[in-house]
Amino acid sequence: MAFIAVAIVVGVALGLLTGGSFERLGTVSFRVAPLLALGVVVQVIAGFVSAPWGLRLVVTSLSLLAAFALANLHFGGMGLTFLGIAMNLTVITVNGGMPVRPAAVVAAGVSSAEEAPSLDFGAKRHLERPDDRLMWLADILPVPVAREVLSFGDLVMSVGVASLLVNLLRPRGRHEVLQPDGGTKV
Repeated sequence: MAFIAVAIVVGVALGLLTGGSFERLGTVSFRVAPLLALGVVVQVIAGFVSAPWGLRLVVTSLSLLAAFALANLHFGGMGLTFLGIAMNLTVITVNGGMPVRPAAVVAAGVSSAEEAPSLDFGAKRHLERPDDRLMWLADILPVPVAREVLSFGDLVMSVGVASLLVNLLRPRGRHEVLQPDGGTKV
């Protein structure tokens, strides 16, 4: 979740630095907007609930967020956001939680190799097991500066969120249309 916060800050900063404004956000109308709010609330609640309900809530949350993103693909950046959510939802569903590679936990500075097997990852995550599948989509990317381990879905989703915010903050471009008399219409 911290990585998404960084994506939001970067997206807002880039949007403002390239001529955007917060006023523009007031003109944005999302389809099925309650799904976004509900998805975020369910995700937060899932952090306080143990398995198996915590995992069910995580899957529900990601499903709601994916539905929101899918309904709003017409916004630039939302396609990447949807793809990242779908990647995480897939690996979590297939494995009954997000597998976390022990070596990545150590490389990120979260714990020592000796401590890694005893870490509690909550309802959403579990230490990599021999029968886990689609490990290339799992939490395998150590980020030592943040003391986090990310998945490729997290990265794709973060780039999508940052891009979405840049596009939402910036003014829409003016399109010139060539008229039959040779003039242009804006």
